[in-house]
Amino acid sequence: MTHRIVLITLCRYKEQIYFTFYKNNKVIFQTKIKKMKKKFQLVFLLLISILTITFAQVSEEEKAMSQGIHNAVVVNIPTTTTKIAEKVWKNYAKQFKGKTKKNRKAEEWKTTGGKIAGIGGSEPLTIYTQIQSNNEDVELSLWIPMTESYLSATDYPDAYEEAEKLLNEYALEVRIETVKQELNGEEKSLSKLEKDLKKLKKDNEEYHKNIKNAEKDIENSEKGLVQNAEDQQIAVKNVRIAEDFFAIQKDSLEEMLSNVTSKGEKKTLKKSIRGEEKKVKGVKSIQKKEEKEEKKLRRTIENAKKTIKESKEKIVTNEKDQENKVTEIAKQKEVVEEVESRLKRLYDYK
Repeated sequence: MTHRIVLITLCRYKEQIYFTFYKNNKVIFQTKIKKMKKKFQLVFLLLISILTITFAQVSEEEKAMSQGIHNAVVVNIPTTTTKIAEKVWKNYAKQFKGKTKKNRKAEEWKTTGGKIAGIGGSEPLTIYTQIQSNNEDVELSLWIPMTESYLSATDYPDAYEEAEKLLNEYALEVRIETVKQELNGEEKSLSKLEKDLKKLKKDNEEYHKNIKNAEKDIENSEKGLVQNAEDQQIAVKNVRIAEDFFAIQKDSLEEMLSNVTSKGEKKTLKKSIRGEEKKVKGVKSIQKKEEKEEKKLRRTIENAKKTIKESKEKIVTNEKDQENKVTEIAKQKEVVEEVESRLKRLYDYK
């Protein structure tokens, strides 16, 4: 179904500016611009969106194509891409029940055996189209060879009007597809923001967990230091006892060693001295082990305190980031809703 906008007017009356929107010669909308700026902006955006579809800027002109220079029916569609326009045309051309192929060398679409009741009746038609980009706009040119010449408003007024309707409908489909893809992109952006927020919350939980674990490490290490202090006292005492005992044993064994001549006895006494030295080294190693354990425990406490400090700082930053992300999500939801609203209006208009 094709709609036509007949007139849009702006007029001033008693210090008020009125915006009037006519369709099919009837006033279907009117609003005051003064003191209604926000409403007017929304209405204006909606009307611009509709105008680009309904007027669709359909015209005709002589243009070059694969078969020479012939009259073309041209529609200009703003704010879209050739990729979208070609995708829509490929599907749109299916209604002609012909065979549509793209001549990549000529950058031209050709539909053979197509039928359009309002143009060729039951007779098969050959339809040529070119889709080209012009800055931010896309232009579709349509050529239809008729009995004596190519379709034009002068030679075939009724058929031309039907072609104009087809291109208006096509432009609407392009606009719908463009907004659908826009919506898809905005929904992906929203999904990413929501994933980012989910990650921030997960990170926040991890920071709290790190603090809890660090506090537990401090508690356990402080208990360990108390036990370690006792163990070190015992180790120091054992080292002193072992050294004193070794000093006595060593003097006695060295005296005995000086009084024996047998190699076997000397060997046995030297072995005994080494055994006593080994005992001293053993208790000293225990003392060193306890000293190392003390350093380890203190290092654990120091690292845990650092972790707590850093995690608390990260939590502050994280919570601010979450607040910002929530704000971004709210704004993005508004964007999605606005695009959904535009898409709904387009479907309603269709």
